[in-house]
Amino acid sequence: MGISDSDKDKVEADRKLVFQISSNNGKAWESFVERFTDWVLYKSKEWCMGHCQYSAGQYFCGLTHLSMQRKGKTMASTLPECDEGMDTYIWLFEQLKRRVQKYSGKNKCLLSTFVWTILNSRELYIDWLRWKYGRVF
Repeated sequence: MGISDSDKDKVEADRKLVFQISSNNGKAWESFVERFTDWVLYKSKEWCMGHCQYSAGQYFCGLTHLSMQRKGKTMASTLPECDEGMDTYIWLFEQLKRRVQKYSGKNKCLLSTFVWTILNSRELYIDWLRWKYGRVF
């Protein structure tokens, strides 16, 4: 079974995007962030939920706020907004920006597969724990 021209075009477009990101092209980075924000939000929420130091009702989660904004919804809250989840969201994108440089499209792997693999790697999770808590992990 061969690789279709459409798949080859997608891989080539992904390679081009990564090259532009590595060349500090702001528009390419914005495109990458827009493309993968929902995944990074999901992973940020997943990790933060298990490590949140605030009980429900004390703070409004910044990740929830961003997620709702992306869906076109707003929620007025009198609670202060917790930024810890947003710190994780930003940290994850910083890690992706650094790690995505290794993407080559080898074996016609799409960038989305590469990013999903990074986001779900044990290595990244341990790096996050070390960033959050120090070298204890």
